[in-house]
Amino acid sequence: MAKRTHGKNNCGLFPYIKEELYGDFLSGQNIPWSIQKFQIDQLWNASKGDGVKVAVIDSGCDLNHEDLKENFIQGKNFVELNKDPMDENSHGTHVAGTICAENNNLGVVGIAPDVQIMPIKVFGADGRGDNRTVANAIVWAADHGADILCMSLGSPHQSSELESAINYALKKGAVSFCAAGNGGESSSIYYPARYEQTVSTGAIDDKMNRAYFTCKGDQLDFLAPGFNILSTVPGNKYALMSGTSMANPFVVGCASLLLSYVRKNKLNIKLKTANDYIEVLQKYTFNLANPNYSGHKEYEGNGVLDPRKFNGWQDL
Repeated sequence: MAKRTHGKNNCGLFPYIKEELYGDFLSGQNIPWSIQKFQIDQLWNASKGDGVKVAVIDSGCDLNHEDLKENFIQGKNFVELNKDPMDENSHGTHVAGTICAENNNLGVVGIAPDVQIMPIKVFGADGRGDNRTVANAIVWAADHGADILCMSLGSPHQSSELESAINYALKKGAVSFCAAGNGGESSSIYYPARYEQTVSTGAIDDKMNRAYFTCKGDQLDFLAPGFNILSTVPGNKYALMSGTSMANPFVVGCASLLLSYVRKNKLNIKLKTANDYIEVLQKYTFNLANPNYSGHKEYEGNGVLDPRKFNGWQDL
């Protein structure tokens, strides 16, 4: 049985469609189509993201979810300062699951199942927040050792406060990965994804086509799976969601695999800025089939990120 709801269209925080799954749909461990099609499991002998700390700056996370709880480290609630960053919306839990749902024969599995997640709550149940809160969360995450900041949120309006926080995080060694936004081709990339200091991600569907809801702009860096993505939601449940919010954690997961591999093998590869990650990851992409989009940066960025091409990173 499924329940479908449409998310709000004015903010990158919300996906376009959410489909909650009930009953006996899930038994054992299900592999999301994005992991199957891109053969992510074949990378796990080389790296599972271990040792990498990702701050999910979002609506919080379900800290008790059976498919996530072993991967959580200290986080913070910026909405209710004296409470844990528990998720009342489901968006943040879904994002976290795409990155690192545990490989435990239960529910689903994430891109990098050994990543440590720093759950940071900046949005309440209604998904609303403000730039100052997000900026404070970015600074806190950077000060507490995050390697990667995952922000599947956005606004069409820039914020100097937010940009300053992103720059501060870079100086502390934390790189921001952001959803491009769900406004469609008539809309420019949302902030903070529009800042050149971030890695910006739009979405493709399960047929490898550009998702209709992805914003357009030269600031776009990659496309990744963001349609009907199966992941965790609060209450030990699972749901399908669609949006650039779902594509962003796919790239975050891949970046985490890369960072963990580089560190373990002590490779002389710098991964300190958005451009560092882009320079490496753009080698592992392909162009869209649609000639109206293929080769046009405003529509596909540097291409669709294709982890099948990692091949153990033999060319690093």
